[in-house]
Amino acid sequence: MTRVLYVHGLESGPTGHKVRLLQEAGFEVRSVQMPCSRRHSLRDGLFVGWVAALGVALVAAALSPLPALALVVPAVGAASFPLVKALVTRRVFARSLEVQRPQLQAHAIDVVVGSSFGGAIAVELISRGLWSGPAVLLCPAHALVARRSRRPPHPGFAGVPSAVLERIVVVHGTRDETVPLEDSQRLVAQTPARLITVEDDHRLSATATAASLKAWVTAALP
Repeated sequence: MTRVLYVHGLESGPTGHKVRLLQEAGFEVRSVQMPCSRRHSLRDGLFVGWVAALGVALVAAALSPLPALALVVPAVGAASFPLVKALVTRRVFARSLEVQRPQLQAHAIDVVVGSSFGGAIAVELISRGLWSGPAVLLCPAHALVARRSRRPPHPGFAGVPSAVLERIVVVHGTRDETVPLEDSQRLVAQTPARLITVEDDHRLSATATAASLKAWVTAALP
């Protein structure tokens, strides 16, 4: 039986809808929880420390004889929030990547399937040479994560051997309003990786059926 490592999205998990569909398609599925949800981000030490520092500053401003300080602190908070958000996104991504690395080392995986944020993790595993087997990427958010992290544009599959890219299938919805279709088009451009476009949204709500997932995984297998 083909063994799939499913890498879930931001707000889904290892028992989500696509996992059940993959199982229904006849695959043995392994999936583990990543610390990437909004709840995990709000509990990140950097974010908690930033909120606490703002709270202390607000109290100090309220007790200060200088009324202008009460206006300065919120302004500093608003100005620093985008940077804090970007840094937390980087930390969440790094932690999530480290969750998946040992799965590939400890288990006999045949194919990796990554969805959205999970697709970004899968792209990173491939680009770093941590996974060189077949992969199916569903609306991968690699470029979006880079933008939200305030990093340079993601290099995609630059430097990845053609023999690896030949076993990569990217599926993207033409009505995806979360991750632009152009991100996947650039990812596969001038590579042997294949892009399948479907008339669907970011979640692939209509097209990610058990039969479709089986076909996409089979297309990636040698």
